[in-house]
Amino acid sequence: MDDAYTSTRLCLPLDTALAGALAQMVESIGSPDWFDTVLNLLGAVCGVDSGGAMVFHRHQQPRRILHRFNPQERSLPEDAFLSGPYVLDPNYQLFLQGCPSGVYWLRDIAPDDFYDSEYYRVFYSQIGLSDSVDLLWRINEDTALNIFVERSIRHAKFQATDLLAIRTLAPIILSATARHYALTAAAAERDSDKLTHRKVQSTVENFASSLLTQRERQVLFYMISGYSSALTAERLKTTEGTIKIHRKNIHRKLDIGSQAELFSLFIHCIPFAEPDAALDPLAVYQSAPASSRRKTLLEAGPAQG
Repeated sequence: MDDAYTSTRLCLPLDTALAGALAQMVESIGSPDWFDTVLNLLGAVCGVDSGGAMVFHRHQQPRRILHRFNPQERSLPEDAFLSGPYVLDPNYQLFLQGCPSGVYWLRDIAPDDFYDSEYYRVFYSQIGLSDSVDLLWRINEDTALNIFVERSIRHAKFQATDLLAIRTLAPIILSATARHYALTAAAAERDSDKLTHRKVQSTVENFASSLLTQRERQVLFYMISGYSSALTAERLKTTEGTIKIHRKNIHRKLDIGSQAELFSLFIHCIPFAEPDAALDPLAVYQSAPASSRRKTLLEAGPAQG
């Protein structure tokens, strides 16, 4: 296995490569190339296969700034994440909860059943990743810049020494982030981004509302997010047995037999949500002609060309 993925320069000696990467990041502050230089800097202290940067918003879908990856390793198109699955992403959920600026390792923040969830099986595992680390810089309560680095399933996951190296650089990177943001200002919000996010949010709030109780819908969201019955019970301050009963009722009322069917229903309903009306998007989806039920990006397969 490549040594770059099993070891890291724990004391970060300021050799020519690291000094050069730091200098390039500082020199490019305020330029369109700045996020590239941050990824180059992170790649100088630990093995990185892919990475990028995006803006998290509370009231609209995330906006991608940069994404560097090998398309041959991914079986989903690049825009699959922004079509709706982002709402189940552990880092996005942490952002919504108001987490401060800092470094976040997927291993530390993912729900206990994340790697057994349909989100992981249908989305995360299909983009060829084994692990990720995010540097989040909070702009305000509703917005944050998120810079992330990833490991491919071809390589070992990040180790504690990798996190120590990244956290050593984090104060410098986050300080530079603040300066870069001040110089460039936020890009104009796109109406299409807002509409997609409003549809996703409406689906979260109203999915299966015509069939399920409010508590059952709370349990449902924890289910598709990868929470076990035990952790769901802890979050909702009830017993694990009660949660299991709710899960059985959800399967019965929605006439589904698996988590896969539930996840698929949720994703398919997003385009049918009506943000300005408290309507159940599942009811709208089920009453729509079959011809209007287009494939989601999660089913579309790799982008062509």
